[in-house]
Amino acid sequence: GYIEAVREIEQQIQRGQAMSSLMILLSVVAEAGFCNNFLASSSMSVVINGGTIADLSLGSSLSILKAKVHAFSVCDDPDYFHNFTQGLLDGLKAGVSSRDIVHIQNAKGLGYAMNTSEELNFVKEVATATGVVLDPVYRGKAAYAMVKDMSENPKKWEGRKILFIHTGGLLGLYDKVDQLASFVGNWQRMDVNESVPKHDGIGKMF
Repeated sequence: GYIEAVREIEQQIQRGQAMSSLMILLSVVAEAGFCNNFLASSSMSVVINGGTIADLSLGSSLSILKAKVHAFSVCDDPDYFHNFTQGLLDGLKAGVSSRDIVHIQNAKGLGYAMNTSEELNFVKEVATATGVVLDPVYRGKAAYAMVKDMSENPKKWEGRKILFIHTGGLLGLYDKVDQLASFVGNWQRMDVNESVPKHDGIGKMF
C-alpha cells in the first residue's frame, strides 16, 4: 500500500509533478507567520498509525529519496509506536531499525480525540486557505504539531521541503461540529427534496 505510494511520490518528483504540491501546507504555514520557506527535499511527515508508518518509512528507505519519515502520535507515546513498527518491520524481514528510518513525536495534546481551540482554529485556517480538510482527531493534530515544532525549532527544519501525507479520515469532524461552529461562522443548511417519500418510517433516513 504505502510502500507503493512512496514509489509514486518518487516518480512524480522525478517528473517534476510533485514540487508544487510539496509546499501546499507550508504556504499556509508561512502566511500564518509560523516559519519561513524550506528549500531542500528531505523529509516526509505523517500522522501516526503503526502500519502506515512501517510502510512509509520502509518504502522511503528503499527508494532513492531516502527521506527520514517524521511521524506524530496522537494516542500512545512514541516508544509504543517505535516498538509496534519494529515488530512489523521484523515480520517483513526488513533488517532495519525503526528508530533509524522514522522519527516519532508526541502530538496527543489534551488527549486522544480532545482538541484545544488552537488546534481547531488551525484546521479551519488550513481548510479556508487551501481547501484541504484535516480531521481534528488525527491529521489536524499531526499537522498542527508539525507546524508548532517548525515555529519553535526552526533550525531543525531549515533547508527542507516537507511532504505532509494526508491519509484521509474526515469522520472525526462529525463529533466536533459544536466546537468548530464558533470558528466557521454561520452554518448553512442545504435542503434536499426527498427522492423516496417517507411511508410508515421507510425511505427517509433523517
